[in-house]
Amino acid sequence: MKVFINIPYRMVSKNIKKIMELEVGVEIYTENNLLDDLSLNEVKELGKVLTECGVEATVHAPFMDLSPGGYDRAIKRISIEKIKKSVDVALNIHAKGVVCHPGYDKWRFDGNEQLWLENSIETWHEVLSHAGDHMEVILENIFEETPATFIALFGYFKEKNLYFCFDTGHFNLFSKVDLDEWLIPLKNKIREMHIHDNHGTSDDHLPLGRGTFPFKDLKSFIKNLPEIRFTTEFHEERYAIESIKNLKEFLK
Repeated sequence: MKVFINIPYRMVSKNIKKIMELEVGVEIYTENNLLDDLSLNEVKELGKVLTECGVEATVHAPFMDLSPGGYDRAIKRISIEKIKKSVDVALNIHAKGVVCHPGYDKWRFDGNEQLWLENSIETWHEVLSHAGDHMEVILENIFEETPATFIALFGYFKEKNLYFCFDTGHFNLFSKVDLDEWLIPLKNKIREMHIHDNHGTSDDHLPLGRGTFPFKDLKSFIKNLPEIRFTTEFHEERYAIESIKNLKEFLK
């Protein structure tokens, strides 16, 4: 199973030799303001470098301030345009998919999942149309306490290229239900997992095994999955080697 690392866009080219030595793919984070400054010619050049070096890639869309399922039309429009710009990056570097945050938070939406769902359907219709038939759009759990909003959304897009990225660290922080209640209903939509750990109190992005996430239970589950991508998300360089090593050993 292929291991990827999460890395900001501007750090990819300057670290390409290290990436090759580590034998990992890259999930390239395209933050909000970066997308306003990028030219597609620059993106295409990066795509050439990745192809020549044999480095597989995915893209992570921006998430700060965005609300893809938002009620406010202007905010939702900005959110859609930012995500579509990330899709453009993915298309021009021949990435395998684009990971996005769907943006449901029971506190901001006052528990109104239906309002979020109706607005989300419009958003992902437009994003999927922009992405075309071969680009996967992958939604990641963040603040969701249960998988209910994902189950509803994927039920609507059953035959489309809209998929699920299970994030272990976010589950450990926010989920109010057991691991099986997430993984079993969404099994057929899983395309990627973000692997990092914490102690259930802050989003520490520690190496696998450094916190309290139940990785033994996860390993039993992934044995029955078709091949998916695993991305280790470390936020501090000092954790890079340990994070990659631990994930590769976990997947053996």
